[in-house]
Amino acid sequence: MGFINGSVTYKLFRVDGTLPKNFQETLAQRLPKFAFREINPKVNPEESVGWVNILNPLDAHMTLEKMLYGKHILLGLRRDRKNLSSAIFKARLSEAMKAALRERRGKKMSREESFKVKEMVKEQMLASVSAQTALFEMAWNYESREVYFSSHTQKAAVLFADLFQETFELTLFEANVATRAEHFIEREKLDADLSTLEATAFVA
Repeated sequence: MGFINGSVTYKLFRVDGTLPKNFQETLAQRLPKFAFREINPKVNPEESVGWVNILNPLDAHMTLEKMLYGKHILLGLRRDRKNLSSAIFKARLSEAMKAALRERRGKKMSREESFKVKEMVKEQMLASVSAQTALFEMAWNYESREVYFSSHTQKAAVLFADLFQETFELTLFEANVATRAEHFIEREKLDADLSTLEATAFVA
């Protein structure tokens, strides 16, 4: 809960475009669709990603009251993933294939039959493995269009940006020095054009 109390490292994004007039209504309608759901062996056996209450990662029942803090939208992002050891998987698959061949008295299996054995072994292993949980936070100032995400890793940032864009139907772009300067010029209504600047190499 670093965005609410404490400290947090973050990556800064900006929202491209303006929000619709009925933004809060749209928000209330779309968020439940992309809320976190527990891993389901029949639907998402290996990974699940979605929004949660920033104050409680077990709470995926999203309402406006839980996410609106003045001009900010605060959300938690939860990702549960089951990882299988490739070495153990290969060993168990080899045993399962041998057992299947013994039952068939050495008769060669078709590609479809081999695939079914592989999926069975994978399903059994996934059922016995506990999911690893990763939690992130998002703070979105919808007036300034700035979005703060509590991770510096590129993999997490891509995961977040994809879910954000899918949920809100708005495009995110990572804020760098140039985009921050453009935002400052826009906010302060300055007469400047960064497109006329040229890159310069500084030599110590």
